[in-house]
Amino acid sequence: MSRQAVIALDIGGTSVDAACVSADCELIGDLRGSRSPAAGTKDEIVEGLARAIAAAGAQAGRGDEVIACGLAMPAPFDYAAGVSHMTHKFQGINGVPLGELLTEKTGLPVYFLNDADAFGLGVSWRQLPDVKRFVALTIGTGLGSGFIEDGAIVQADDRVPPGGEVWNLPFGDGIIEDKVSAHGVVALYRGAQGAARSAKEISVLAHKGDARAVDAYRAMGAALGSGLAPVLARFAPEAVVIGGKVGQSLELFRPAMLQALAEAGLPHLQVLPAAPGNLAIWGAARYAFAHRAVDVTGSAG
Repeated sequence: MSRQAVIALDIGGTSVDAACVSADCELIGDLRGSRSPAAGTKDEIVEGLARAIAAAGAQAGRGDEVIACGLAMPAPFDYAAGVSHMTHKFQGINGVPLGELLTEKTGLPVYFLNDADAFGLGVSWRQLPDVKRFVALTIGTGLGSGFIEDGAIVQADDRVPPGGEVWNLPFGDGIIEDKVSAHGVVALYRGAQGAARSAKEISVLAHKGDARAVDAYRAMGAALGSGLAPVLARFAPEAVVIGGKVGQSLELFRPAMLQALAEAGLPHLQVLPAAPGNLAIWGAARYAFAHRAVDVTGSAG
């Protein structure tokens, strides 16, 4: 009896991770990383992604039937149509029917989803399979979000912001991403006169006890808690799970975030770090299985 599997890709501006995943939540072969073709021409981007799909698919065994591809992509992107609207990267495929071209190349149906939503679905499948409702946040270059309920993405719902996106929620004299992101940490650290440093450098300084660096992460945590409190109160999640490169410094800003949430009337909300590994890969795989109407098994492994 054959085992059904999908190819999952997490596509970023610098790298592409790819894997072959079975419906029983097992990695078939290895997670494969390659350089992103983001700066290439249309043909180079399509060929690069098709190669990543083929390399992951080549790991399937004789008893494995690869039935689809799930691709996690950054915004702006028309996920249903498979068309990119990015201009800051992947310029070569702006307005191009990427899904159709990849299906022609691979012979497989291709399903796209937002990379933060993929992260959320991956958390649901691999980390919190028994949690009914949670919010997944990725903090890196920007602020990504996924609202998950009963193992599915929630977007068209009065309890969540339009499209399930929080990055552009009003905050202070701008939006919340101005404070909760890599550039947000940099701005909070620099202030009016300080020297510019990267978010990673500021994290290192904070772990060494540098007061200004510690204050920058605390300010980000306070902004995150107070800025998201109204949304979280409406959605009523059991937990908030935080990933992303800046999110890896959660211990630096979680206390301030929890304090802000408590002050906003949410004293018991859990704030958890994401489990190790590329959870977006698992989320992209689950999304593909769902669109092919294949039952999948949950796992915390």
